[in-house]
Amino acid sequence: MHVFFTWVGILFCRKKIYRKCALSGLGVLCCHIFSVSSIFIPWVHLQSHLEVKNKKILIIGCGKLGQKVGLFAKDMPLDLIGLKRKKITSPNINILEQDIFEESFFDQVKKISPHFIIYCLSADRPSEMSYQKNYVEGLKQVIKSINCIKNFQHLFFISSTSVYGENSEQFIDEFSETDPENYRGIILLEAEKLMKSVNFNYTILRLSGIYGTGRNYMINLSQDLANWPEFDRWTNRINEEDAASFILFLIEQCLSNKVPEKLYLLTDNEPVRLYDLLNWIRQRLNLNKSNKPNSRQVFGKRLRSSLIPKLQFKYKYPTYKHGYIELIQGEKTSI
Repeated sequence: MHVFFTWVGILFCRKKIYRKCALSGLGVLCCHIFSVSSIFIPWVHLQSHLEVKNKKILIIGCGKLGQKVGLFAKDMPLDLIGLKRKKITSPNINILEQDIFEESFFDQVKKISPHFIIYCLSADRPSEMSYQKNYVEGLKQVIKSINCIKNFQHLFFISSTSVYGENSEQFIDEFSETDPENYRGIILLEAEKLMKSVNFNYTILRLSGIYGTGRNYMINLSQDLANWPEFDRWTNRINEEDAASFILFLIEQCLSNKVPEKLYLLTDNEPVRLYDLLNWIRQRLNLNKSNKPNSRQVFGKRLRSSLIPKLQFKYKYPTYKHGYIELIQGEKTSI
C-alpha cells in the first residue's frame, strides 16, 4: 500500500509540472526525468519490501544429528551455524569452534543472533559429572544467552526417553509420568525442568534409541552372542534421518507462524523385543538364529507418540525393519 501511494504521488507531480512547463524545454526535460523516476523509485522501494532475509538456526553440539539437520535443510530458506568444541568442516553448516562454558560464548551467540537454537550437545563421557555439566549447566548457559537475543523464536532441546524409567505393562506417551531410574534420566529430567521458567517458546524432543549410518550398535551386537543381555527387554528405535526431518518439520511450522507443542516423544511405530530385533538382524546377515530363549518376563518399556500421528509428518522409516534393512544392505556391500 505504501508503494502504491508513492507511485501515485510521483505521477501526480509529473502531470502538474508538465502542465506548468509544457511550452518550455525545461518542461520536456522534467517530463523525461519524472517518467523514469515514476518507474524506478517504486521498483526499488518494492524490491526492498520483497527481500526477506533467511532465518538463522544455531546448532549447539553439531554432531551426527546436527549435521544431518544441516544436510536436509540445504534447500530451505535458512542459514545454519554450528558450534562445536573442536572445529570440523561440514558442507551445509558453518561450524565454529566454541566452548559454551567460555565467556566468549555469549558474545558469539549475540553476534550470530539466531532465530532458532537446536541444543543437541552430548555428554563427552558416560559419567554423572559429564551429564550434569553438558545437559544442565550447558542448557543454563544457552537460556542465559537467549535473553540477549532480539527476535528469537524457538529453542529445541534434544532429550531422551530415559526420563520415563522402566514400565513394560503399558504404552508410554507424551502424557505419561516420568520416573527415571538412572543418573542419565534423572539429569535429563532436571534439564527439561529448566524450561518451565523461560519466557520464550521451546520444544523438548524425547528421542528413543537413535540409529542410522555409522550408528551400528545393534548390528554389531547381533553378531556378538556373548554380550547379549541376560534378560530380554523392549527396545524402541528412531532413525537419525527421521529425527532430523522432524526437527525441520517443526521449524517449518514456526516459519508458518504455528507454535509447536512443548513436548514430543520421537520414536517409530513399532516397539520390539530386543532378542527379536537381534535375531531379525542375524537372519538378514545369513546367520543362525540364537538359541537364547525369550524369557516370560520382559523388561523395559513400550513407547508411542500420541501427538506426532496428528501432524502432517510421515516417517521415512516407520519401523525398525524399514531402517535396519537399508543399513544391513550397506554393511553387506562394504564387506
